[in-house]
Amino acid sequence: MSRIGVLGGTFDPIHLGHLAAAKAALDCAHLDRVLFVPSGRPPHRPAALAPEADRLAMVRLATQDEPRFEVSDMEIKRGGLSYTADTVEELHRAHPEDELFLILGWDAARLFRTWHEPDHVASLASFVILGRPGTRPPTSSEIAALGLPPERLLECFGGTPDISGSALRGEIAAGRPVTGKVPAAIERYIAERHLYRDNR
Repeated sequence: MSRIGVLGGTFDPIHLGHLAAAKAALDCAHLDRVLFVPSGRPPHRPAALAPEADRLAMVRLATQDEPRFEVSDMEIKRGGLSYTADTVEELHRAHPEDELFLILGWDAARLFRTWHEPDHVASLASFVILGRPGTRPPTSSEIAALGLPPERLLECFGGTPDISGSALRGEIAAGRPVTGKVPAAIERYIAERHLYRDNR
């Protein structure tokens, strides 16, 4: 039986904060591997700026040197709105003997009750909650308000880099370098593909 972390997101673009979060979850929750799942159309946020194929290519490029990182295109292939409930159910069917761990920043986790079918998600996966830079760790009452079984919840509040996707896109649109915020291969890919130049 494997312990599989699931890290979803638009990855628009993937950056060093995402990779640090995955590594923190690997260590803290003793995961065997982390599956990166780029979203198709996220229900809670605006559509991604970069095309799906480019976001998927960037995630594959950014994770290729870490053998414990894998990438799934299931949400992009599925089409429509990308609901975590559908993704976790599909993963549970594909890996019935394994334990799934959703990796969430506290900013996303605190919205858990607004998700599509949250109780169904909670029945199929455990949760790894990561701290976000610049935000205080949640209180015990805030954690309790998520309505998750304590035995299915791991809190991992180590430090990860304070990098924002929207700020990155703004810097790229303004022609500023993003060295040290994204892997070098991703910085080259963005430049070669002229991504985020027309950042609305």
